[in-house]
Amino acid sequence: IGMRAPTLPRAVRPRAICSAARDKLPSVLLARVALLVPLLLGTKLVTEAVKRIGRRQSNLSSVDRQALVEALRELVPAPPPHVLGGEVVDSDTYQRFLQVQGWSVPKAAEMLGKDLEWRRRIRPHELHPRNIATACSQRGWLVLMRHHGSNLLMELDEPQAPAANTSRPHRGLFSRWRLPRGQNLHLPHPHLHFPHPRFHLPHAFHRHVGPSLHPPHVKPALAHWVYTRHGMPVTYINVKAWRPTRYKSKDECTRFCAYHMEHYIRRMPMRQGRRVQRCAILISLTGFKASMVPYVCECIQILRKHYPGRLGVACLYNTPPYWYPFWRIFCGLFDEEIMSKVHFLPPDIHDVEGALGWCNKQSLAPFSDLRLKV
Repeated sequence: IGMRAPTLPRAVRPRAICSAARDKLPSVLLARVALLVPLLLGTKLVTEAVKRIGRRQSNLSSVDRQALVEALRELVPAPPPHVLGGEVVDSDTYQRFLQVQGWSVPKAAEMLGKDLEWRRRIRPHELHPRNIATACSQRGWLVLMRHHGSNLLMELDEPQAPAANTSRPHRGLFSRWRLPRGQNLHLPHPHLHFPHPRFHLPHAFHRHVGPSLHPPHVKPALAHWVYTRHGMPVTYINVKAWRPTRYKSKDECTRFCAYHMEHYIRRMPMRQGRRVQRCAILISLTGFKASMVPYVCECIQILRKHYPGRLGVACLYNTPPYWYPFWRIFCGLFDEEIMSKVHFLPPDIHDVEGALGWCNKQSLAPFSDLRLKV
């Protein structure tokens, strides 16, 4: 009486239990459990974040929000545009910083003050692909565009289905002309005529021109940007093709992420009489490596501290089994506003078109006010 049952030593018991479990469960079942655990955890965190943000939004009227915006404007006056490289700090900017800080004016003022100092140093509005040539020469982050003629996505390496209801499949100017991967045509002389579609340029010409930079600063001819049904511009991140370890410095990663966010802002259209404030990101996690963790953390910090309220939806698919430990690291960097926008897509979605179709079926908020969903 009063004696405890004999147990295994503490150092031996977990090892014995794990070995017994591995003997009983097949490897296929373990792989499926490893895939479901991060999905279930992510869904629970997202649901809790959405509930907290929804309660916070419903407690304030439009009059109260405007009063808080004016109070923040008095604490942190908007600097002249030339100081920030031509960027204008408007009422939507103040509202976004207030929104992520729970409409607390002192916290939003501290966050906005640090952001303005960062913008004076980086000047993201003036960034150009030639300033970050190493990062823009890769094909890891792609701004989605479609051909006018074939309606196919441009710059993608994955196979695509032919466009339906197209009477002239070769109407596009670049439909039959193929250049090596990562190369683009730049005519060295204005009097040269455009080559025949079957004509191939010599390799010396490609070595002289060099790889093209993506995303382009302006929209190319015979192409149009891709938007979701809600009007949010879309960027596709192919982790397998992303090589952040080849950047010249950490500052290049910062400027590359800022340039993509500014590219988002320039592409945002008008919907329902107002400009869209949020963007969509499609992320294929195939080929994720541990060496990418510091660069992913840097991108998350830029999105959270300097572009609050800009993320409309982040769709993660092709999740590898070893993703769960990294996901726990990244969850510690997310705030409630970003966590509520992250979605793990069903396992039957493997390509960009499938992820884009999933986004178009959802009810999302493309504006700064989360109550206005489309």
